[in-house]
Amino acid sequence: MADAPNRPSYVGTVTQLCQDGLDIARYLHQCPEDEDERKRLKVILSGIQRDPTVRMRREFPKIAIEMERTLRGPATQMSAEILAEGFERMTRLCDMAKSGLL
Repeated sequence: MADAPNRPSYVGTVTQLCQDGLDIARYLHQCPEDEDERKRLKVILSGIQRDPTVRMRREFPKIAIEMERTLRGPATQMSAEILAEGFERMTRLCDMAKSGLL
């Protein structure tokens, strides 16, 4: 997949995982019952949580736990929106950390 114009030229591991998760969550808004993509999101969330830079921050784990709960629930468009919002929040936190604001 080609980089979107709004993505930074340098993308760290966590930022890339967040972007991938956001892409899947946006797809799930159209096809919320795609179980394979929901499984991919679980793997992505697991990868984000294992990253040592994420564990040092308070907000990331909270967002990830919230998103895992959402994935355990029913597959709906609303759950896809919640997932997309979570990945957007994490992406903003990554951007803030890279810019030195966090």
